[in-house]
Amino acid sequence: MYPVLFSIGPLSVTSYYVFWSAALFTMITWTRRRAASLYGIPYNDAGDVLLWMIFGVFIGAMLGGYLDHWTRYANSPEQILNFWESGVSSGPGFIGGGLAGIYKLRRIGRSVDSFADAAAIPCAFMLFIGRWGCFLNGCCLGIPTSLPLGVAYPFAPAVKAFPSQPLEAFAALGIGILLVFIERALRRDAERASHGAFLMPVFLVTYGTYRFFLDFMRAGDRILGLRLGQYTGVIACVVGVAWFVRSLKMTASLKRAGTDLGK
Repeated sequence: MYPVLFSIGPLSVTSYYVFWSAALFTMITWTRRRAASLYGIPYNDAGDVLLWMIFGVFIGAMLGGYLDHWTRYANSPEQILNFWESGVSSGPGFIGGGLAGIYKLRRIGRSVDSFADAAAIPCAFMLFIGRWGCFLNGCCLGIPTSLPLGVAYPFAPAVKAFPSQPLEAFAALGIGILLVFIERALRRDAERASHGAFLMPVFLVTYGTYRFFLDFMRAGDRILGLRLGQYTGVIACVVGVAWFVRSLKMTASLKRAGTDLGK
């Protein structure tokens, strides 16, 4: 692996922060452009919502990092104060960012459904880019495996690990491509999205599903036999299904209203 891409004097540029910074930058700029050009949300309003989301993502991801490594803090509670060592967790980060974004959208009177569909595709590609940073950094490790696809890390060359990070990256890439086809097939735009999101519910269900199953192959702390990512994956699936059903009902109601008006 290559945890340090290069060094400039005493400053080390790590692959983890380079890839995740690139991932976040891609998500922010792409979502803002899509929200303004495709989903009818003014550029400045989209930027304000994204600022709130970034704040929510970092808070949620850091709190999730504590839970993801809870045995460390149970054994040494004083380490809780070392917040820079807590690590981050993507699932709680999504929850924090989503709640912050919904709050801001409600405050400024913009459609949550429209913004959610604008953000769905960039979120998938953000995960695709970011997970390669995890792989190069050697974090988010898989469980030991004897399978041929196992990866030997420099800090433990004698033990091969399940390559959870690349598999998660490709799963996210697949979701992103799927969402692109769905968006084009349904011809999503501001008018359609304002009556119910479809891309974000599909993202939540597919993301939650792959997190639940792939995290069985992830090493690390567990709570009642499951990793934190699996619990957040279940939450994502439940929210995604409920959101999808709500959107179907909204679309059906709109069609009925149009039919009634045409009589």
